[in-house]
Amino acid sequence: MKKIPGVFLFCLLFFINTNTSLAQKDTCKIGMYVLSLSDFKIDDQSFKADFWIWFIYDNDSLVMQDAIEIMNAKSTEFSNYSIEKKAGKNWAQMKCKAVINQNWDVTKFPFDKQDLSIKIEHTMLDADEAVFIADSENSKIDSTFFLDDWDIDSFELKAMKRTYNTTFGDPVLKGSSTYPGVEADIIITRAHSQGILVKMLTGVYVAFSIALLGFLIKPSLADRLGLCVGGIFAAVGNKYIIESVVPSSTANTLLDSIHNLTFVAILIMIALTVVSLKWSDTEDEKLKMRSQKIDRISFAVLLVGFITANIILILSARS
Repeated sequence: MKKIPGVFLFCLLFFINTNTSLAQKDTCKIGMYVLSLSDFKIDDQSFKADFWIWFIYDNDSLVMQDAIEIMNAKSTEFSNYSIEKKAGKNWAQMKCKAVINQNWDVTKFPFDKQDLSIKIEHTMLDADEAVFIADSENSKIDSTFFLDDWDIDSFELKAMKRTYNTTFGDPVLKGSSTYPGVEADIIITRAHSQGILVKMLTGVYVAFSIALLGFLIKPSLADRLGLCVGGIFAAVGNKYIIESVVPSSTANTLLDSIHNLTFVAILIMIALTVVSLKWSDTEDEKLKMRSQKIDRISFAVLLVGFITANIILILSARS
């Protein structure tokens, strides 16, 4: 029974010590006001951001100027730094222009949705010294700003911590180090996607139609194969034109899938044309009738199959 007060006292002291340690952490509220987003360079994997950031905190000894870093930026330019005391709190703010690294995902182009991320971190305070809180209420995108080719779906500023597998030589830390920060997530969706798709694929659909028309004319090796070959060249030419305009990607994109589907369809047409011409170029009436039948069936099956496959691919990209 005599041990119980001792255990209780130990737990109480541990609780008080823990809360005292937590209370010693400096709290800083960070906000962001985005002025503009520009220079979306898919090949260079980057975009430009122009924004204001501010910090609200109690501890006068905290340093913000020259201690803030945009972690995923290629280049950063800070300006207009100011700090003043308001309502008993320090209010510091600065303007930032940065070129941000961005992993653009264009596999669903032109129905692609991009998540633009701006990561801000304090380079002098670790997570044991300070806690960052996002000023979500006041963090916004300028209401007068808009993107010509994109729709802005959402903007969110949230607190984060980043852990490194090094102490950067800090003798107090062991094994790793964690630094506080905030992350801005801006979701954008490409505008006018349906119109872009029609423009991009008009050539390949014309190529498919030209090759398909071969089944409606009288069997002739030169005429039919000429249409098929013409369709292939038209599809290949359209693909080269698109690749010079559309952002490149090592992954298979929606446009790649539709072009590949067209190539396969035209190759099937060539194979069926050879069979049909072989049967029609004979004195056997049954084979000639079979040739006409395979032409009609091939036309219907390839047309319906091509349209269905395109619908599935497009709906899948839009989901």
